[in-house]
Amino acid sequence: MISLTRKIRRHYRPAQQKCPDRTRYLMKYFRYAGGEILLVVVGILIAFQVNAWNLARENREIEKKLLERIRADLQNDISEYRSVKEFKAWQNDACLWLLEYFIDPSLPVTDTARFLNELNLTFYFILPSSNITSFEIATSTGQLTKITNDSLVSDLSVYFCDDKLEQHVTETKRYTNSFVENNLVRQYPLFSKYVKLLDGQGETYVPERYVNDLRPVLPIDKLRSDVAMENHLNLLSIRLTIGIKGLEKEEAWARSLIKAIETHIDAL
Repeated sequence: MISLTRKIRRHYRPAQQKCPDRTRYLMKYFRYAGGEILLVVVGILIAFQVNAWNLARENREIEKKLLERIRADLQNDISEYRSVKEFKAWQNDACLWLLEYFIDPSLPVTDTARFLNELNLTFYFILPSSNITSFEIATSTGQLTKITNDSLVSDLSVYFCDDKLEQHVTETKRYTNSFVENNLVRQYPLFSKYVKLLDGQGETYVPERYVNDLRPVLPIDKLRSDVAMENHLNLLSIRLTIGIKGLEKEEAWARSLIKAIETHIDAL
């Protein structure tokens, strides 16, 4: 019996001695494996962070280029506003000059050619071009979301979607065309060898078809007694004045947006 007990003790003793070594091995293995896993996790997190930094940098570059294109469009808008404002001021001066001869019938027309050309000038109309391409592309492609300044995005949206000036200009054009077509064209010969036409590029030209025309020119005295014409010139002058003020407001608005854009670009 004692011999059997000894045999059993000797049989289990080596296992008892090896157990601590195995435990230490397993602990080392788990520590090593845990370290490997930790390194992998840290590497993944670093990779994600680097990718996020790169993506953020790319987005800021996209944002900067987008804002620079929108700024260029706003600068083109300002050029358009100035050009149209200059033309409207020229037309308004013509209206006021002509009205002097309607208000005072005794005032002699010493420069017939000028009278005819000033009158012809009031028939024309130009619209400011809308430089909205960059904003529309950014909106349709989703790039507008790259702009991190929500207030700036809102201001740009209001500006580019505003159509009050366009409506006023369109209504004035419709009013002018309607009067010319329904009144002047039906009653007076508006063109002659003394009338210079605008070529759309800021220059004037004399239509060759009237160079040898011997017919009498527009009867100025009859025109000066035309109440409808006098009213038209007064109303057109009012509309032109309103349009000029509207263009000045649009120009100031565009300048304020350019300043806001430049401030945001500097902060990127």
